[in-house]
Amino acid sequence: MRILRIFGGVTLLVGSVALVIVGHQSIGPVGLGVMFAGLAGLLLLLYLYNRRYR
Repeated sequence: MRILRIFGGVTLLVGSVALVIVGHQSIGPVGLGVMFAGLAGLLLLLYLYNRRYR
């Protein structure tokens, strides 16, 4: 179970960073939306990390 949680977190991290990079390369509202989706993924990871150490 712990390995699955770590694998999911790493996958979400890599996917979110990739969304931010891809969104930065395209100009316009679509690129901004893709970057916001990546930011939401990163903020979700930060929330989940901080929730454990409350």
